[in-house]
Amino acid sequence: MKRTSASRSEQETAILKAAAEEVALVGIGRAGMDVIARQAGVSRSTLYRRFPSREALIAELGRQTLEFAFERLQTVSIDDGPQEASVAAFREGVRLLASDPVMRRFLQLDPDFTATADMVDEARQFLVHASKAMAKAMRAAGARMPDADLLAVCELHIRMATSLVQVRTGVLDVDDDDAVARYARMHLAPLVR
Repeated sequence: MKRTSASRSEQETAILKAAAEEVALVGIGRAGMDVIARQAGVSRSTLYRRFPSREALIAELGRQTLEFAFERLQTVSIDDGPQEASVAAFREGVRLLASDPVMRRFLQLDPDFTATADMVDEARQFLVHASKAMAKAMRAAGARMPDADLLAVCELHIRMATSLVQVRTGVLDVDDDDAVARYARMHLAPLVR
């Protein structure tokens, strides 16, 4: 292995990029630290200096993946009222869940998923934070229902998006943005008041 003069930050970035590629390719349970180190261009010892365990690396990758998802969901417009904002959030969530392979792995949307306690906790935290973020956006868009009810409806939107992407049927083509919007407008938006 060649020594690299990359900074600590550059090494961590390279390691996380390699980990994302490996997780997307083979899944979380089969992602190998040796492969990740090689792909990142760092030695195994450097990888373990930056991330003391495989679980620490996977947890950080999960944190960054979920942070990216929150950033994407924050781009949803709230100008057309709470029901249209819920449609836009649902459509963006389905788009993200259907297209991001690392997100799919972390939220257990792939059949070969092998969870660790940290990953299950990350998925739980994602659901809680995403529900709160969506509820905040719906409130800003004009939703007037009680907080607990709004939070429950937002969690239902997120769980529904996850389920529809995970187990595909003829009911909805999750790859068709217009169909996803129609579905949300008909079945989910009326729940937001």
